Amino acid sequence: MEAGHFWFVGRRAILQHWLRRIALPAEGLVLDAGCGTGWTVRWLADQGFRVMGVDVLSDGLRDLKARAPSLALVQGDARRLPLRAGGVFAVLLLDVLEHLEDHEALQEAQRVLKPGGWVLLSVPAFPWLWSARDREAGHRRRYTPMMLRSRLKEAGFRIIDMRFYMFLLFPLILASRWAGRHHPGFQGFEERPSRWLNRLLLQVVRLEVAMGRWIRWPWGSTLLALARKDPLCQSRNPGLDGASPQAGEDAGAPEPPSSKAGAP
Repeated sequence: MEAGHFWFVGRRAILQHWLRRIALPAEGLVLDAGCGTGWTVRWLADQGFRVMGVDVLSDGLRDLKARAPSLALVQGDARRLPLRAGGVFAVLLLDVLEHLEDHEALQEAQRVLKPGGWVLLSVPAFPWLWSARDREAGHRRRYTPMMLRSRLKEAGFRIIDMRFYMFLLFPLILASRWAGRHHPGFQGFEERPSRWLNRLLLQVVRLEVAMGRWIRWPWGSTLLALARKDPLCQSRNPGLDGASPQAGEDAGAPEPPSSKAGAP
């Protein structure tokens, strides 16, 4: 599903833009914490990144390892990463924080990152959008920008960029959530759109992502953030906030979704 689903394709395009923007060194390790099925790990490896995937569930990792034996995949928890401190250039937390104690996962990302390292993350937006889809996915919360900023700053990160995603399709998301509350059969609409509808929505998402380079969308169903660890910080120190601006502007859940379904 992750390869062609409109929501994943759009999120991937934003992440790719950010990864190019921060210009990681060729030897820099990228960690996908809470990698789920591992599709993003494989995508990053195909892009030429040195990447490792960590997830609390072994099934998805085992299946991916069978298909791509060269990938670095480790079973572990995003709150207790099986990595030494200060060895990672970038940590991805893609629709992970909403499943667990988010402050623990962010503090752990801070620990394993090199000074000046980056965290790229996505979370579901707006608590008032809470629906049966959140409960089924094992979410504990949805985020406002203020909530996410607070969590990142408390963990010692400097926020470089934060943006909404799924602005143009927001009316459709609202209609889908309303229909899902009154007609349970609609709850799978966003996860499994028909082929023709997915192609149509994909064109809308691509337009939004392209326009988003110049337009700051005022809302959306997903929040993405790019943040940086202080280049001078050898260990977690929330009091330091002097990161250089040179490159730019909520694994392991108790009950994570089986398909890493982020959901708009």
